[in-house]
Amino acid sequence: MYRHYLGILLLFFCLFGFTQLKKRNSEVVYLNLVLQQEYQEAKKFALSFDDPSVKEGAILLADILYLGGQGDKFDFESAKEIKKKERNPYSLLAEGYQNLYFNTDNSLSYDLFQHVHQLSQKFENQLLRKFSVISLLEAYNDDLVQVNNTFTTYLDELADIKSGKYDEYYYKMYLLNFQLNDVFYKISVDRDFFDEFDRLLEELKYPPPLSANYLSSKGVFYESLGSYETAQKLHEEAIEYADNIPHLRFLKFRSYCRLAEISRIRKEYLRASKYLDSAEFYKDNADSLRSRYHLDYYRASNFQDLGFWKRAFKHQRRFDSLSIILAYEKSSSEMLQLKAKYDDAEKEKEILLQQQRVKEEQQKVRANRNWLIAAVLALFLGSGIAILLQKNTTKKRQLAEQEALLKQQRVDNLLKEQELVSIDAMIAGQEKERQRVANELHDDLGSLMATIQLHFDNARVSKKDPALKNAQKLLEQAYQKVRGIAHHKNSGVMSDQGLVPAIQKMARTISETNALEVTVEDFGMGERMENSLELTIFRMVQEMVANAIKHAEATKVEIHLTQH
Repeated sequence: MYRHYLGILLLFFCLFGFTQLKKRNSEVVYLNLVLQQEYQEAKKFALSFDDPSVKEGAILLADILYLGGQGDKFDFESAKEIKKKERNPYSLLAEGYQNLYFNTDNSLSYDLFQHVHQLSQKFENQLLRKFSVISLLEAYNDDLVQVNNTFTTYLDELADIKSGKYDEYYYKMYLLNFQLNDVFYKISVDRDFFDEFDRLLEELKYPPPLSANYLSSKGVFYESLGSYETAQKLHEEAIEYADNIPHLRFLKFRSYCRLAEISRIRKEYLRASKYLDSAEFYKDNADSLRSRYHLDYYRASNFQDLGFWKRAFKHQRRFDSLSIILAYEKSSSEMLQLKAKYDDAEKEKEILLQQQRVKEEQQKVRANRNWLIAAVLALFLGSGIAILLQKNTTKKRQLAEQEALLKQQRVDNLLKEQELVSIDAMIAGQEKERQRVANELHDDLGSLMATIQLHFDNARVSKKDPALKNAQKLLEQAYQKVRGIAHHKNSGVMSDQGLVPAIQKMARTISETNALEVTVEDFGMGERMENSLELTIFRMVQEMVANAIKHAEATKVEIHLTQH
């Protein structure tokens, strides 16, 4: 009975562990697809999640990341008071990215991403932690100009926890973005950095979403070196890789702006205007303010070089106005980030206190659990002892029965050995009798018949007498039969030659008929055996060959002899 309950308990724990493992593995596959920017595949995979809230949050996150702010906004409940209502991490990330793309409340994005970061550490979910760090870096990267180095904390954390090629891509990409800082600033990376990056993308087989972002930034780098031809090719490749993917729309906008700037530097002003028209077509639908800011900057520069002063002045004024607005937003964002950082510190302090309280509770639970385990172990120990005693009694009875059976087997074996000894003696006697009869037939009766044959030859009667001829013919046949019987009876008794020559001779005799080919191979048969044993084996081989001739209809027989 106890074993029955124990089996049910173990089955329950196995099913629970399997469910948790399946859930964790599903989240790992989903987050890896998201990190690879395979958002449509991630959405399909999210449909298999069992938890409805997790499924909904994961699908929303994949949709928002795929659209990249170029579609409609999704409705979210207010997430200002995160503590009051626990939500799954995917839903929090989805709302954070939507706020990031539509630029409605940047502080909320930091707050949501940071909260997910804390949850990932609390539940020791390394992959979710990695994605939350990348999300925080994306929030810092989204700012027009980074005026503080807070992002380096998360960049260092990503460097510590990265474990694969895609992680290495994100680390290098954010390192590059923060070093580029902005298209109006100097660049501090070198060619070796890009050579390593190129090798990394070759290993990843140039996935379009990741390659487009990298190639666009690499183009900006070559612009700083004055390699405008290389830069132009890189920007054109970035546009090609971006294709019509919604979340890469901003890359086409940036690359067309940079192509316009390259054309302006080359004094190809009309081409620059065309590139800017293309850039305007791909401006960010969710953040048109920032897009207009860039377009006004490049148009002002282009019209100024063309000598269209009024147009240049018009765009310059709009650029200056937008600069003030964006600077104000930036200052507000920085203040909100600092506030969020302070709040995060308070939250971490509260989490530490809560963890301390949890540890104390766990210690109490552990103590109670230890007592329970001790009681269960005592119960199982008592049951085990009873079972062992029962098994011991059963085993003693079985041993007694086995001992009686072994005694009977010993008696049977002795009887069989005596029978075998008798059989060996009988075989030895038969072989001796065969040898005696063969010798008598060959030596005595054969000699006698040979003498009779001589007398017939010397008889003084007519040689042409038919009766005499028949008598001689019958006498010759009788003599040959006697010799044949003598040889047949003596064929296995090769006391002077041994077993192998006897079998080889038998094989040659059969093979001479051309009806059956018999070959003999011996291994380790150098030493002779006891004569009766050799005779027994020879008779066995004779019987087997006879069976092969009679029943197998064989054309070839191989005899292999091995002695150990």
